[in-house]
Amino acid sequence: MSLFNKIKEIPATPGVYLMKDSAGQVIYVGKSKRLRQRVQSYFRESATHTNKVRKLVKHIHDLEIIETDTEFDALLLEWQLIQEIRPQYNRQMKTPEAFLYLTIRKVGKLYRLRPSTQPLRGGDGWSFGPYTSRKTVSFAIRGLKDVYRLDCSNPAINGSPCLNYSLGLCRGICLGGKAVGEYNAIVEELIHLLNGESMELLEDIQREMRQLAANLDFERAARYRNCIQSLQALLQKEDVMDFTEGNHLMLVAERLDENRVKCFVIRRTDVLFSEVYGGENGVDEKVRRDISARLSRELADIGPAAERGVSRFEIDKAQIIYSYLRSGKCKYKMVAREDFDALETMIFEIFSEE
Repeated sequence: MSLFNKIKEIPATPGVYLMKDSAGQVIYVGKSKRLRQRVQSYFRESATHTNKVRKLVKHIHDLEIIETDTEFDALLLEWQLIQEIRPQYNRQMKTPEAFLYLTIRKVGKLYRLRPSTQPLRGGDGWSFGPYTSRKTVSFAIRGLKDVYRLDCSNPAINGSPCLNYSLGLCRGICLGGKAVGEYNAIVEELIHLLNGESMELLEDIQREMRQLAANLDFERAARYRNCIQSLQALLQKEDVMDFTEGNHLMLVAERLDENRVKCFVIRRTDVLFSEVYGGENGVDEKVRRDISARLSRELADIGPAAERGVSRFEIDKAQIIYSYLRSGKCKYKMVAREDFDALETMIFEIFSEE
């Protein structure tokens, strides 16, 4: 079948598409909740197409479609295929080795903030992450230094002012004295923020931003806003990791249509079980009891999860699962082992109409 005919016959369902070059090599993997609309959009002339998309389209000679039950299935399959195939035009999907940690450790009298590809070991300071965006980490560090004048170009504390002090970028850390304590106090507030212990640092920056805007100092207010956005991005990732580290066993259901639902059992970044249920009578009482019996058998075979931090190899899938659970597209319940006997009640709750 020609490429043109394949494009015409693409279903309007969720799924993944694999675009191939003249040698049959997969050069791009994408996903969509409406495959037909998404794939056909590549081949329509549009001013919104980037140079990358235009170049990609010139090299497409064939494509493969994999339908899925839900957009969530498509997201997970896309992630898996990109990791396995490493297509040329999916380079924006970073390898786990490229993910960064924000490390904080005390060197002499000062805390040092550094982006790092490895977390600190042996309790030598604090490590936050991994973060998938180098820019997010760099912008957060840069923003804090800008807002609080922490950019000391000679932090040896030798009593001589550094160049940045004369430029108004350093609060006098190089001179020693109270500026050193102020610097360390700000970094400690950052640690409290990323540990989820206090929002004081973020609230302080937000207050200052509003005051600057009220005084019509919009340029400085914009710098404060950028710092806030970078810190919020770090916090969002910390929320994902905290949730994942909880090792919750979850029963998840998404309604496919008026007669069918798809059920998932998820723990950490693994989909342990998934199946579509329903029929002509929809998800009636009998189907719900069948689901309960099947899940009870599946859950009984699941061993306890090891307690550990989220590795760089898990963070992308953790983000996909966390975003899905928060999207409103599904319903979910935490399942504890002692609650297995009450699973039927949970099934009724999760599939009940709102």
